[in-house]
Amino acid sequence: MIPSVVAVAKQPVAGQVKTRMAATLGAEMARELYRCALADTVDLLRALKDVHPVLSYAPDTAAAHDYFSSLAPDFTLVAQRGADLGERLLHTFQALHAKKFAPIVLIGTDSPSLPRSYVEQALALLDQPETDAVLGPAADGGYYLLGMHAPFAPLFQHIHWSTAIVAQQTRERAEEHLLCLKEVPVWYDLDTAEDLQELYREVSRSGERRAAHTCDFVRSHGLV
Repeated sequence: MIPSVVAVAKQPVAGQVKTRMAATLGAEMARELYRCALADTVDLLRALKDVHPVLSYAPDTAAAHDYFSSLAPDFTLVAQRGADLGERLLHTFQALHAKKFAPIVLIGTDSPSLPRSYVEQALALLDQPETDAVLGPAADGGYYLLGMHAPFAPLFQHIHWSTAIVAQQTRERAEEHLLCLKEVPVWYDLDTAEDLQELYREVSRSGERRAAHTCDFVRSHGLV
């Protein structure tokens, strides 16, 4: 089995990505921001060692496939399929497990400044024989990372997606099914202009080269 890290992404289309941010920035700028965050996430996956990079993309169209093939020709591509986010995430796990990938760690594209060490920590936790799953909770109550050895459908069922209780409900599903769920540190998503400013300040303080594309976007548009 081959370890893999998967970025869950959408084709950048104005009005369909970063919709909360679009209320402040406008649909076109929000699309540009999403493209920057996506590029930073791709860079993060490429920086990881000894794992296979994957993009789980939406929508399931030829145009989206072509876009992501051009963006990351060295990645495996998996189309998202399902009626809601839970079904799409589960399908991604199932498709990759069928291709003999394990463990599988999914991350979102809304956390472009995510430290590489958090993903590496998740992979290390999955190396521990007692660990069934790893969760990376987001500051807004969702999660930015979920890792497992094999697909486990209950973690995606009866979840109120896009709410502040997603991470807690995921913990509850794991407890109900006697899974050993471990966690990596809390991180934040980019949902507001204030989040963009915090990202820029946090990356600047760290002295690390993270989220380079997103930081360039913030600086070039005078958002700091």
